[in-house]
Amino acid sequence: MSSCAKEKPGITWEQEREATTASIEAIKVSQDRVDAEVQANTLKLDELDALKVSKRLKDLEKVNRTQQAQIDALTARIEKFHRKRRVIPKPVVKPVPEAEQGVPSMHRTTPVKAPETPPVTTKSEQFTDRGAQAEAEKNAYTAAYLALKSGRFDEASRGFNEQLDVFPDGEYADQAWFWLGETRISQQALENALHAFKYVADHYPDSVKHAAALLKLGQLSEMSNSKKAAAGYYSRLINEHPESTLAEQAQAALADIQKVESALEKKQDESSPEKKSDSSGEKRQGKNPSVEKPQ
Repeated sequence: MSSCAKEKPGITWEQEREATTASIEAIKVSQDRVDAEVQANTLKLDELDALKVSKRLKDLEKVNRTQQAQIDALTARIEKFHRKRRVIPKPVVKPVPEAEQGVPSMHRTTPVKAPETPPVTTKSEQFTDRGAQAEAEKNAYTAAYLALKSGRFDEASRGFNEQLDVFPDGEYADQAWFWLGETRISQQALENALHAFKYVADHYPDSVKHAAALLKLGQLSEMSNSKKAAAGYYSRLINEHPESTLAEQAQAALADIQKVESALEKKQDESSPEKKSDSSGEKRQGKNPSVEKPQ
């Protein structure tokens, strides 16, 4: 019986090859799908990392600006202690000429409040008040300075003005005046900027910003075609701060002004009627010389 039984036909290679090929294709499709999901998740992670890094950088930049403002303020304060302070005489009030009556007399947008008589306090209270005032003034200056460096000029202007209202004789008053001038330049208020820089130049001779204020005054005077005033400020910078790096800029600017003035004077001399008449007379004398007869 067993010998008469027929053997079952096995799976042919054609059938096995088709099944194997189909399995391979299915595996490839599955791998492609997994790769796509991995790539998409990787992109999402990259985007999240980029956002985190960007936010971190912005936070670090803000901290850096704050620290730089505090460093600048403290550096200026230290340099003040090493300088020999000079007593500045009170300016003599002179009548304003009629030609200058139209010029605004205020240096800032807000008036300086009149000083009030402080109440009598103990030594410990005075020490605490001074420390609190110094800290408040430094915070006000830092906030206005950061607003200026961030391009918020209106906010910076208000901040410096409020600081000078509350602390007109404070430790950072000279720097507040200087940076207020820079703020005014950014706001295209050049006349107000000139007043601010002039206040530094006239009232804070020992300030670390004194030389820079004189240079700004010279540059602003040149912009308004006041060459004589500009030359005066440049000369003052060279004489009062001969070792300053800004003195070199002042010397170059002064040399340019003098060169232009010399060229204009020469041109005016050549075009003056007297010069023309003298030159024409010399020409006529050269063409028709008069010969005197001997006696």
